[in-house]
Amino acid sequence: MKKLAIGCFAVLVVAGIAIAGGSYYAYMKVKSTVQQFAQLGQASQIERGIRAQQTYVAPATGELTARQVEQLMKVLTLVRESAGQNAAAFQRNYQALAEKKDATVVDMPALVSAYRDLASGWVDAKKAQVDALNAAGLSLSEYRWIRAEAYRALDIPFFAVDYTRLVEQVKSGSLPGGVPLDAVPGGAVPPRNKTLLEPHRKQLADYLPFVAFGL
Repeated sequence: MKKLAIGCFAVLVVAGIAIAGGSYYAYMKVKSTVQQFAQLGQASQIERGIRAQQTYVAPATGELTARQVEQLMKVLTLVRESAGQNAAAFQRNYQALAEKKDATVVDMPALVSAYRDLASGWVDAKKAQVDALNAAGLSLSEYRWIRAEAYRALDIPFFAVDYTRLVEQVKSGSLPGGVPLDAVPGGAVPPRNKTLLEPHRKQLADYLPFVAFGL
């Protein structure tokens, strides 16, 4: 699973560099996909249903609390359960991206095009994510920070595409400077985080296909 995540991340990095170089072709492929699939455009509308909209300010120590870890696992578990039989499509598309041998400028559009196979399942999972965040009293900002710190604590490379930001970029007519990804924290990992997350290693590895698609 770790190798899989590394492969996906490498594809996205190369794709991002190429698009940053000004590939109009890549931009048009992404734009075409976004316009074709109305469900993808629902991303920002769904996220507006999150009650806590404030930007989370992470503690200077970078330490997670036991409650934050519990909330993370509850959200991801509900997302996975909501996918139901569509879970296989998430896994299939995630693996397909990781197994690409030559990373080119079309890899970013390929990532978005994977949405063809995920459309209804992704929308249901996104709604479940919002419901879970509201139940936990989490903002999307805090959730993403917890999620990133959790994978970093376990040394599991991951990426999480921000589809809402991607759609906004395309709709505004701006050329994306690469795949919009959630920020990954840097610096040393607090020992406390490793201790809190280790019992959840297998589950978090299993949830990677959903995290990759912005859930």
